[in-house]
Amino acid sequence: MTKFDEIPHPSHPEHKLEQSWTGKLFMCNGCNEPGIGSHYTCPQSSCSFDLHVHCAIPLGLFHHPFQRGCSFQLLPSPPENTGSCNACGEKGTGFVYHCKGCKSNLHPCCAKLPMKLEAGDVNLYLYEKVKKSCQECGYKGKGWSYRSVDKKCYLHVACAKKLIAEKWLHGSGHGDDLQTTIPNLNNMIQKYHQPKGKLKRFAEIVRLVLQTVISTLLGDPTALIAGTVKLLLTDD
Repeated sequence: MTKFDEIPHPSHPEHKLEQSWTGKLFMCNGCNEPGIGSHYTCPQSSCSFDLHVHCAIPLGLFHHPFQRGCSFQLLPSPPENTGSCNACGEKGTGFVYHCKGCKSNLHPCCAKLPMKLEAGDVNLYLYEKVKKSCQECGYKGKGWSYRSVDKKCYLHVACAKKLIAEKWLHGSGHGDDLQTTIPNLNNMIQKYHQPKGKLKRFAEIVRLVLQTVISTLLGDPTALIAGTVKLLLTDD
């Protein structure tokens, strides 16, 4: 095994964790957010313990472009009297990147969101605030958003997370639903499907944003995972 194929972790002192890969959803026992793909898991059959790679091997102190004066450090839980995640607006219940100076929080997966996405000849950028409404919810606000250069496509990070929650976490209300393969995502973007021309191109851009943001929020923004999500976003 190489250096990071097997690691100890303070959140699971009973056994060492092994690096693994799964095409099924799991619940990260660190940040309490869903995951897929590369992760660390306890090999003992009596345990059910999984961590995103970036929860198992954190960045240490880091600075986010939106908050250059802040130093974020991974903590086991959000400190009392601190706010929600700056990116998605949701309260953290597990591992969180926290700045002691301004008391800001970021979910580990939100902290890893790419600043730029590419859809062929169209570039999309992550913004802290935007002036137009999100294509998914129709509202402004709600934290960070992706916006295309032509200012025609907007998507809240919060709305991408909501799509994940509605489709996978809220199935029948039982955690076992997380241990299934990713379901087809066609219904969640039906509103964007148009037969031809510019509207069809717009639908393709929205698909790419969902594909990349969702794969990153799930903790594995690799080409393999992004490609899997892309296939699930295509028409039947």
